[in-house]
Amino acid sequence: MNFRFNITKGTEVACQFLQREEGRMNIMKLAKLVYLLDRLSLSKRGIPVVGGVYFSMPNGPVTSELLDLINSGCLWGEHCRWEEFISDRRDHEIALRKVPECEHLSEAELELIDQIYQQFGSKDQWELRDWCHERCAEWTPLNAGRDRIEVERIGEALGKGRNEIEQMKEEAEELNLLSKAFAAG
Repeated sequence: MNFRFNITKGTEVACQFLQREEGRMNIMKLAKLVYLLDRLSLSKRGIPVVGGVYFSMPNGPVTSELLDLINSGCLWGEHCRWEEFISDRRDHEIALRKVPECEHLSEAELELIDQIYQQFGSKDQWELRDWCHERCAEWTPLNAGRDRIEVERIGEALGKGRNEIEQMKEEAEELNLLSKAFAAG
């Protein structure tokens, strides 16, 4: 079970990290920072900031939908403002086009972004990859392809107990149902 990807928060989070990098960032670094943000949020709050489907890939864990946004600028069937704020990828980098209003991130989520950037902002993409390889027990080493990382596996890697992991699963199911109900209305 995974939490549904929040495209609006994903865009705002990417912009937050890009602002801290003076408007330009390597795409692998951004993908790692967003994954680590969700991992920290799951550890502290039991829910992610961005959510989505997580995968182990050769260069470490990633959020699938975020990678799709970086690569194509939008997700099929989703209303998206990514391209309004973030440039197309060029030479393994993306850039901030303009700063959006931060309307969908809570103060607690902004604090988590600050914590992640303070801890990892000075690292380049290769240092982040190595850090994830060494410290993200939910990641599966691969030479090619991808392997899905369920939120339960992240909970186990974070040292959560059975009850906490079950609670995370139930929270994901409830939030996913609410998202579908409001999207249909």
